[in-house]
Amino acid sequence: MSVDPNGPNMADQIFETHRPRLTALAFRMLGSYADAEDAVQDVWLRWRNQDQDVIRDATGWLVRVCSNICLDVLKSARRQREHYVGNWLPEPWVPAEQPQAEKNLIEQDGLGQAYLLMLERLAPVERVALVLHEVFDWVHDDIAPVIERTPNNTRQILFRARRKMQRENDRDATPEPNAQACEQSKIEAFIKALNLGDVSMLIGQLAPDVIMHSDGGGKGSAALNPIYGSENVARFFVGVWGKREPDARVFYLCNDRENWLLMQAGGVIVTGISASERDGKLVDVFVHRNPDKLVHFEPVLGNAVEVIVEK
Repeated sequence: MSVDPNGPNMADQIFETHRPRLTALAFRMLGSYADAEDAVQDVWLRWRNQDQDVIRDATGWLVRVCSNICLDVLKSARRQREHYVGNWLPEPWVPAEQPQAEKNLIEQDGLGQAYLLMLERLAPVERVALVLHEVFDWVHDDIAPVIERTPNNTRQILFRARRKMQRENDRDATPEPNAQACEQSKIEAFIKALNLGDVSMLIGQLAPDVIMHSDGGGKGSAALNPIYGSENVARFFVGVWGKREPDARVFYLCNDRENWLLMQAGGVIVTGISASERDGKLVDVFVHRNPDKLVHFEPVLGNAVEVIVEK
């Protein structure tokens, strides 16, 4: 590496300005904070060992390297998740401090649970290509070297990926990267129905084809398989809610994209719930019970507001 009069500090500063972008990129591709942080750290090590003088486009170099690392991780992660207990859901994106740089890119596009879960159904190469194209606006010629394909093959891969995403999301009228999150009024109505134990009221808030996805990872009680249909989902929630701990508290949390309901028991977060809606009805409900994933809510808990709904 050439000697820079500014020393490694200049390289450090360049990398740190790109860290939020790289973290958001890796998280979209991997759906895991730990994996994303490991990937970005690996990028950092390669960056420090690279001759800075030969890099004309730092952003392009860093994104390409990060994408390649994520591609390798995805290939092994798929095998590991075959042994996961029950459903595997992407971790919730809840950064403790909302970064100001590239705010729209980092916070809004392709970070909702519904979109990340659909990405899980893609092959690793399809996922990397789709994220680079739809979220980061890369063209086929730029994506091709990353996934080691020709531009024409890249175009075909993206076409297949979009078709798969469309089929997965064919219940929605508008398949967009960021799912429409529930409004606070919907959350309050949802809690009121649960407090009353009113199955009919809850059914009225759910789309007929609603799907509830629950992730416990063998460490928290959760449904091992998705639950389909408004009546089944409503009865499940009312049944479970009726057994909740007396000291459980529910918070309303808004992180500018998704509203989360958090239940506490004994001062510990034991459940996180989010949902996306269509035509005023909940169409996908995501329930996190795995404590390894719930821990990501801890840094933002201080900003949560308790939701109190009168019966």
